[in-house]
Amino acid sequence: MLMNRRILLVACAAVLSCSAGCNKYDKLLKSTDTELQWRAALDYYQRGKWNKAAQLFERVAPLSRATKRADSAYYYLSDSQFHNGDYDLAGYGFEQYIANYPRSPFLQEASFMAPYCHYLNSPRPELDQQPTIKAINGFHEYIAGFPLGAHRAEADRMLKEMYSKLMTKSYLGAKQYYQQEYYRSAIVALRGSLEKYPDSPYREEGQFLILRSTYLMAKNSVPEKRRERYQQTVDEYLTFAAEFGQSRYIKEASDYYVKSMRFLGKDPNPELVK
Repeated sequence: MLMNRRILLVACAAVLSCSAGCNKYDKLLKSTDTELQWRAALDYYQRGKWNKAAQLFERVAPLSRATKRADSAYYYLSDSQFHNGDYDLAGYGFEQYIANYPRSPFLQEASFMAPYCHYLNSPRPELDQQPTIKAINGFHEYIAGFPLGAHRAEADRMLKEMYSKLMTKSYLGAKQYYQQEYYRSAIVALRGSLEKYPDSPYREEGQFLILRSTYLMAKNSVPEKRRERYQQTVDEYLTFAAEFGQSRYIKEASDYYVKSMRFLGKDPNPELVK
């Protein structure tokens, strides 16, 4: 019984303490004493109380525009939002900060943090890649402005990751046409993707799907179109074999070449048959 009473007293004390703390913070938010709010915001920031710090900096920053601490207030606001996980707001805030305070001692860090927020918002390849593109542009600006910056290695690594994501999105989008048996559209889209990203990790498969799509178009064509399209299949095979002679797809690709040559009434070149 005594133990239960002690537990109850501790719980009540905790609730009262929390209530008093909340009331104190609410009064601080409503205060007209900007200096008091500024000191409190810095204290919360230094202690990692990001949500409370952000709310106070939101009030202090606009009132600090004509003061020497304006750039610090807006930087701490965006940084608090970042640590609070609000990457959209933080990214926008850092971008505005870069534009408004180009001589700030925080400029280099803000120039990295702005694209880093977009990087963290970058979705999986199948989705819209606007955050990815913003991250890429921002990292390039950071590297151009601070080639020896503290975050250069991180920026380079994340740029490669973001470009890889764009390559994947581009390729998967093009491949969908092939999967839906829209072979003409597949050829155009796959070729466009590989031209845009010549170092794509999907280059081998993409070139093969162009060849296969060309062959299937020829096979399913009306008679007056077949000869032209089988010749295109031969041309695509020569292109594929020249670049990927040891490909895992080479036997199937070679079979398309042989069948196309026979349709054209020609003997396949034995040196080209795999």
